[in-house]
Amino acid sequence: MSDIIQNIKYKSDIKLILALAIPAVMQTVVRSSFVIIDAYWIGKLGSLQLAALSVATFIVWGGLALGEMISTGANSLVAQAVGSQNKELAKEIAVTSIVNNFFYSLLLGLLLIPVFPLLYAIMGLTPEQSEYANMYLVPLFAGLFCITLLSTVTSIFRGYGDTKTPFYLLILALVITVFLTPILVLGINGYFRFEIKGAAYAALFSYFAASLLGYFILVRRGLTHSVFKYKINKSILTETFKIGYPISLNGVAFSMIYVFVAKFIADYGTSALAAMGICHRSESIAYQITLGFSLAATVLVGQNIGAGNPERAEKLSWKIFGICGTVILAYMFGLFFFSSQVAEFFTSDKSVVSIASDFNKITALILIFSVAEVVLSGAFSGAGDTLPPAIVSLPVNLLRIPFAALFSPLLGLNGIWIGICATVILKGMIILFWFRRGKWKTKKSKLIKSPPNILILTEVE
Repeated sequence: MSDIIQNIKYKSDIKLILALAIPAVMQTVVRSSFVIIDAYWIGKLGSLQLAALSVATFIVWGGLALGEMISTGANSLVAQAVGSQNKELAKEIAVTSIVNNFFYSLLLGLLLIPVFPLLYAIMGLTPEQSEYANMYLVPLFAGLFCITLLSTVTSIFRGYGDTKTPFYLLILALVITVFLTPILVLGINGYFRFEIKGAAYAALFSYFAASLLGYFILVRRGLTHSVFKYKINKSILTETFKIGYPISLNGVAFSMIYVFVAKFIADYGTSALAAMGICHRSESIAYQITLGFSLAATVLVGQNIGAGNPERAEKLSWKIFGICGTVILAYMFGLFFFSSQVAEFFTSDKSVVSIASDFNKITALILIFSVAEVVLSGAFSGAGDTLPPAIVSLPVNLLRIPFAALFSPLLGLNGIWIGICATVILKGMIILFWFRRGKWKTKKSKLIKSPPNILILTEVE
């Protein structure tokens, strides 16, 4: 009888995980489609523009890492508040996060724009490459709040255990982007042709439209207060930044490391830079799948920590890791054996395809280690213990710079990519070991007061 009960519980857990993870995976895959759409249409302008987009992407990563600091904290705090059955606190966290994120991201984007020329110089871009990168980045960062607002709104839904609505919101943004991007990049009969700037305009408009709709849905469902009832809450602000800043700073460091690594790749020419951008986009599909399972881990761990169930939180984390690993193994085989075909989707330039194909094969071999890093980092985040992943990732990612300098003379361009992939293996192994130690189980937010041992069965709308 006990075996039957355990089997029922196991199937119930799998059903719960998939109910959260599948919409979250679809959401993150859809989100990765935005950069793929940009690369597809900008690639039609030429390899130079595609290379400029590739290096601009590293700067976008850093900007988004900083801009989404509040949304990261909001996801964990809302989940813990829901787990402790304190809906009023969850609504207060939601409205505070939305308003704070708007002003924070607006100021952040404007402050970062003057830094671009320094970053171009570090990467060793030519004046023409810098000009094209600027065309994309300046409008995007001026409207950074449009993108981060959607991240905050969707993080609130996920905190409540709803991963379907964020997916629908991103689908809306994607549909608008699919329609607008070719029009604003290539124009219609000579009109509306903004070239690389058009991709930025399309992204900002689509994200902002989805953000507004998401906010009104939150209000209508009673999941947040109106922004007109916003009051400064220092405790919530402190807690959101406390949870979010390690992940954000690590994301900034990650993007800045690529700024330096790009300099080594730029020595091999424009084709190498364009190929690097293609590889990142083909890799991003696997990353976004993994991130979707990570978001499910954040929700389930956060709710169970808030409810006083750390042991159940741990069991669910390992189950999510196992399911995600199985999915990524299938993707690894596909990327390895169809590496050239994936590259040809983005460009017809044979030299770019050849380099990108090699990059894709190398990447495919190490994606399973990325599963350990990303999924377990999501579990850490749900518990509000975001320091361990940051402590691991920052120094290991920094190794990419000396690895690029060391392996490039020995193994050529592929040596740079091998050095990058070696750090992924190292991060995955260390984070897996740290998570097994279990100290994250005691890291519940001070805002949360809950009765012990409430069984959380998240309702997914």
